Amino acid sequence: MTAAEIDIPEEILDKLQSFHEALKNVDEMLRPLTTININSSDVQMSPLDKARLNLSCGYALNSLFWMYLNTQGIDPKEHSIKTELERYKSFMLRVKEITDKDKAPTLDKAAAGRFVRNALWKPKEKEAEETDGWFSFS
Repeated sequence: MTAAEIDIPEEILDKLQSFHEALKNVDEMLRPLTTININSSDVQMSPLDKARLNLSCGYALNSLFWMYLNTQGIDPKEHSIKTELERYKSFMLRVKEITDKDKAPTLDKAAAGRFVRNALWKPKEKEAEETDGWFSFS
């Protein structure tokens, strides 16, 4: 059956076609991820990169399920998928904190101590001479 036989309104048909195109784009983008096993020893990735990839894939799948629920007329805000997406967000924030911590500048304690020590004022070691109750600064 074609869209003309079902008698779908034009504005809905346009939205369906753009949705179909978006799904094709998602399929093309995810195809490289579905053809490899990222947990195999052949894939050379750091553990942090693997964590990022796994989190991104999980978040993408849950987002697609969120969209599916919308298409079925189910409010995803009332579904457990909302808590799952929030859980993924919290994991992603934790990974971001770890990477930001690695990028943060480190403090050289010895250098900081020298800066502070040299910045403090020290009186000269000369003894001040006292003349008639006044000090001479010569």
